[in-house]
Amino acid sequence: MKITLSKRPTKDELILELHESKLIEREYRLLLDESSDPIFAFYPDGRYRYVNQAFASGVGYDRNAIIGNKIWDIFSKDEADKRFALVKWVFENGQTRIIEVRVPRPDGDRFYVTTVKPIVDSDGAVVTVICISKDITEHKQGEKALQEGKDLLEEIIELSPISMAIVTMDGTIEQINRRAIETFGYSPNDIPTMEQWWVLAYPDELYRAEVIAKWMELVGKAIAEKSEIERREYRVTCKDGAVKTVLIFGIPVTGRVFVMFDDITERKRAEEERLQLEQQFLQAQKLESLGIMAGGIAHDFNNLLQSILGNMELAVRSLPQDAAPHTYITSAVNSVQAAVHLTNLMLAYVGKGFLAKKVLDLNELVRVNADMLKTTVGSAVSLELSLSPDSPKTMADEAQIQQVIMNLLTNAAESITEQPGFVRLATGLQNCDHTFLAASLLDKKPEPGRYVFLEVSDTGCGMCAETMERLFDPFFTTKFFGRGLGMSAVMGIMKSHNGALFVQSAPGSGTTFKAFFPASDATLPGISPQEKAPSVENSIMTKAPLSGVALVVDDERNVLRTCKKMVELCGFTVITARDGIEAVARFREHTEEIDIVLLDLTMPNMDGIAAMNEIYRIRPNVKVILSSGFNKDELNSRITGQAPSCFIRKPYSLTVLETELRRVMVTE
Repeated sequence: MKITLSKRPTKDELILELHESKLIEREYRLLLDESSDPIFAFYPDGRYRYVNQAFASGVGYDRNAIIGNKIWDIFSKDEADKRFALVKWVFENGQTRIIEVRVPRPDGDRFYVTTVKPIVDSDGAVVTVICISKDITEHKQGEKALQEGKDLLEEIIELSPISMAIVTMDGTIEQINRRAIETFGYSPNDIPTMEQWWVLAYPDELYRAEVIAKWMELVGKAIAEKSEIERREYRVTCKDGAVKTVLIFGIPVTGRVFVMFDDITERKRAEEERLQLEQQFLQAQKLESLGIMAGGIAHDFNNLLQSILGNMELAVRSLPQDAAPHTYITSAVNSVQAAVHLTNLMLAYVGKGFLAKKVLDLNELVRVNADMLKTTVGSAVSLELSLSPDSPKTMADEAQIQQVIMNLLTNAAESITEQPGFVRLATGLQNCDHTFLAASLLDKKPEPGRYVFLEVSDTGCGMCAETMERLFDPFFTTKFFGRGLGMSAVMGIMKSHNGALFVQSAPGSGTTFKAFFPASDATLPGISPQEKAPSVENSIMTKAPLSGVALVVDDERNVLRTCKKMVELCGFTVITARDGIEAVARFREHTEEIDIVLLDLTMPNMDGIAAMNEIYRIRPNVKVILSSGFNKDELNSRITGQAPSCFIRKPYSLTVLETELRRVMVTE
């Protein structure tokens, strides 16, 4: 066996190797000393073996004052104990530890990430522990500022008056604020992800699919354009089942979407109510304008009819009883009466028709007119009567209520285009509250209470929304014939009776009208024939002709001339005036002579009521008859002082005029 021995280094070689080692050590030490990161080493007892300038500057001491001293000489006891415990553990276990260290300083704490590494000899024994620190103060400050910003943002979101949520791109709902929970009722546990939100907030599958598709499209567009998610209106179902109208929008930011919900339910409702009120106001203005027009036309028509009717009667009186023109004049008078009916419809529309209210049993009214009502609907349409056993009564004008029934039945019958047809007329009694009456088609809502009603339903063609909207407009009709005043008159009659009117209809589903009138507890008059006293009219018509002086006042020349002649035929000497001012002047001139005044209500300069008040001031006991085409109730509402002796409605006949003149003249 051959053994080869290594050559032993010479002295010079050893010196050279030692020199090189020292150079390397010096270079490493220079690197350590000039490092900007704090580097330091320990002896097992906690004394500093080495520190570089960065460490010395970091703790605020001179390097020479640190090396050889213990940790407790540099840091407070608590801080030094913690540091030494770590160094001791590394010495004992020989393992590297990485920790975060806070170094208190007068100018503010500094933070470091420190690697604590054992240095071992050739036998594996730990001879020293070296620590290399990285200053992370700025990073920590950045983290702190970021956390503070995050906390602030979370607080802003939480306290925001607008409902808000933060959603990640995978659909996780990271945060939902208090306002959103209050608005929709869902807690974070109810909607941890968008999947649960879609199902709960949009229970209708079709609408949900529509919402999801639109939202995804808008989010994608906002991300691509780096803009806000477009505001859209959605119907959101809350936890309690309520459906709210919500504007939803948001902003995509770094993998998340800030979603905002603006609950506009009340604003939407208020806007709808405002628009509805505007529509009602415009409709009321339109109806008021039409009403003024209809009332004006009716007034002028009544004046014309007064002149025509009066002159015809005067012509008849001037002819022999067997004269041939009697037939033609009678026919003309009948035409005048038809024209009077037309003006009555127009006046009814504006609520100024003639009213003769009495306690009226709706059942009895229907029974008495049953045959006529069946004729109205025609033989091809079946009419069913369903009369309430409660025998509903109201204080109303019989002729006008009959007009309502006739108009509603005519409207129902004419809507039936396919035979056989069916119309039902019902009566009843019902307690009505504010909520129910608020839905009435009339602008003025009546007070709650007991109401009697007429209900007319049919199996006709029904009405579309446009027809429903114009249903009560005067002169509006869907028929090839008719004047379009029937339903307008119904509306006016309901107004003058402080009633309520409802209608339900749809194309192909027929129509139901329901007219309500205030119920009356009064009993129907029941006077036996023996108790019936002779009327004033019957008792005075047999008396001698009238005489005296009458002041006749009317602004229409033809009417004034005709009325003057009619009053003269009744036996009076007549003084005339063309308006209220002239009437007062004439009355002053002939105060003691004038026995009675026939005064038109509507005149320029001074109307009939103002003239009447002035005449009463001159002589309170004078007889005054007011004349108008409007109803007496409207007249009474305008009179605040002494009432007239009588009211006579235009156009009136000579017989009616003479009857009223006698009635007033014999009344004290």
